[in-house]
Amino acid sequence: MRIGIVGAAGTGKTNLAKALAAHLGVSVIPDTVLAVLRERGRDSWRGVDAGDRRKIREEALRRKISLEASEPAFVSDKTCVDYLAYWLQNQSETEERHINQAFLDQCKENAATFDVFVYLPYREQVDYAVGRNQDPIHNLKVAAHKRGLLAVLGLPHVEAPYYFGEDMAAWVEKWLKPFDKGAK
Repeated sequence: MRIGIVGAAGTGKTNLAKALAAHLGVSVIPDTVLAVLRERGRDSWRGVDAGDRRKIREEALRRKISLEASEPAFVSDKTCVDYLAYWLQNQSETEERHINQAFLDQCKENAATFDVFVYLPYREQVDYAVGRNQDPIHNLKVAAHKRGLLAVLGLPHVEAPYYFGEDMAAWVEKWLKPFDKGAK
């Protein structure tokens, strides 16, 4: 299966992606944004101007898509849906229409390759992590964008809570079985 984990900051995307991939015996496709930021000597978006933001977002999406294309089955920690939500929220107003359209088209094309997206519900309180926004209002806006994109784009998805340490076999049976084309 090709599974994407979507949600706002601190909802457990990375923990679920790792646990689910281990359970299924497939690769985790990591979020590529932080790697691109670090290559540019940064640990967050603070101080990055709009032009560089666009280049970073475009490069991160290109890498993400390339990594996903190299695997027949995977769990993707953050997805093109997450990347598109941040683009719409933080980038689209400073870009020309054709640039926005190109980013949207890449995201839609990539999203069509997934079997299912798992949307992790919004959490008002999130643990601290470098680069993670702690503002609950900001995170609510992000969650709404991501959840809305799944619906507006008509993507196969399930809203499924995950708690660290949860039994993966039971979790998969409950939430993913209907999307598993190989299941009997």
